[in-house]
Amino acid sequence: MTVSRPLLIGLIASATLNVFLVGGVVGALWVRQAPPAPSVQASAALPPAAPVVGSSPRPSAAPAQRPPPATSAPPSQGENLARPPLWMAGKGLSQESRRALRRTLREANQRNQPVTRQARAERQAALQALDAKPYDADEVAKRLSAARALDVQARGNVEAALARYAATLSPEERAVLTEGLRQIYTPRQASRRMDDE
Repeated sequence: MTVSRPLLIGLIASATLNVFLVGGVVGALWVRQAPPAPSVQASAALPPAAPVVGSSPRPSAAPAQRPPPATSAPPSQGENLARPPLWMAGKGLSQESRRALRRTLREANQRNQPVTRQARAERQAALQALDAKPYDADEVAKRLSAARALDVQARGNVEAALARYAATLSPEERAVLTEGLRQIYTPRQASRRMDDE
């Protein structure tokens, strides 16, 4: 029996693809069933950055390993530490007032885009200065300070827009907005303590 050349090429390509697919599935199953690698635990006696006193530095044949990146502790008991968006402060307002609040915040954020882009550029410049040879601590500090000032300016713009918006509300709706802002600005742990009392 003779097989045409295009059919033979198609069969070989199909068999090759099937081998890779089966290998991928088997490999994934094997990796999922393998126990996790033991993590390297830092010594409890010394902080990770503490120098070892009394030992002389010896050249090592193995390349120096970088320490793992610092991570913050995970939130406990499902605790979400992220602050809700500012527009959530108006959830108790009338539908028309909620729309106006969202529009006010959206417009303020749009006006802030050049400021936030510049702040982001300053942080990127600070990262480049951190990596530069020779290292210039004053340049890094200057860039981070500029980014921080731009962040404060952007936040001030949003808060000024929020204050102008609050002036358009009735005293009752302003009280509702105040309570919503209180819930947003109060740290989660402090608000939980206040609820427990």
